[in-house]
Order: sequence, then structure tokens, then C-alpha cells
Amino acid sequence: MELFSRSKIADVPETEQPPPAHDIKKLRLNKPLSRETISAMASETLHAGGWVEAPPPEPKIGDKMPDGTVLAGISPDTNKPMYATHADASLTMTFNEAQEYATKLDAHGHKDWRVPTKAELNVMFNNRAAIGGFDVTGSNPAGWYWSASPDTKWLAWGQRFSDGYQNNYDKGSHSAVRCVR
Repeated sequence: MELFSRSKIADVPETEQPPPAHDIKKLRLNKPLSRETISAMASETLHAGGWVEAPPPEPKIGDKMPDGTVLAGISPDTNKPMYATHADASLTMTFNEAQEYATKLDAHGHKDWRVPTKAELNVMFNNRAAIGGFDVTGSNPAGWYWSASPDTKWLAWGQRFSDGYQNNYDKGSHSAVRCVR
């Protein structure tokens, strides 16, 4: 004996009937959903009358965002997502020139660019393969990147992207710049 007869479904208005089985979307989850997510989806399902689209997948480090920026990782300073330009500045520059370049940069519809801190630069180094476009030759100055973190009045921190070595050096020296927001 069937729980629901076909005549019962026929009595339900077409707009309230579930879609045919061939229209059902299958989802493959890369990780289990939290209880909070499942609860929120169930609540939305009830409010929507039975069908709710799955949430979009979380972006991964190195993913290009719709605005053209690249997800570089989570900032250890703010614990928020950090987005980078897809390429280095076209020229190497001094520490002060790098700061000025970042504050004047208008890219991907954003004007809030800055030079990454020493800790953020290290996150970018660790994620360099996923982000892409870094000079990893270790050459000086193009293989070195400025951070926004000064060390003394005359020195600031930079990082070599061939091996991750961080060192302070003269603010008048030239290095590469990759801006973040």
C-alpha cells in the first residue's frame, strides 16, 4: 500500500508540486555541513515552500573573485579574507614609493589598496603557488617584496619569494610590490 496516492498529488496545485525527479540537482560536498548550516538550510526550505538552492562553494586561496582580485588568504592581523591584485606593480620601487603607489592604486573597482604587513606578506609567500604571478627567482630587486612594516627610521621588512627569507633593509632600496586589500 502506498502512503500517497497519485490522486492526492493530482489534487495539489501544479505550483506546489515537487519538481519531477529528472530536475533534481545532486550536490557533492567537499566537507560536511555544520549543524548551523543544515538548520539554516532547513529553515529556508520551509519558508521557500520546499526547495532551496545550495549555497555557493566557499572560495579557495588563489581563486579569482568576480571583481578580478585574487583571494590571497586570511590576514593574521585582521582575521579577515585578504585579496591581492593579480600581478605585481610593473616596476620595482623604494619603500616610500610603494606606500604611495598602493594608496593611489585604483584597480578592480577598489581604491583601498595597501602594501601588506610583514605577517600578511608571509601568508602570501606561503600561498604563492595558488595566487600566482610572483617573481620567485630570488633576484634583487624583483624577487624581493616590500612589506608595510618598518623596522627603524631607515629600514623596513621585505621578503624574498624564492625561499621565504625575511630581512630588514634600507627603505631607499628597490623591491617588488603586490598590493592587498
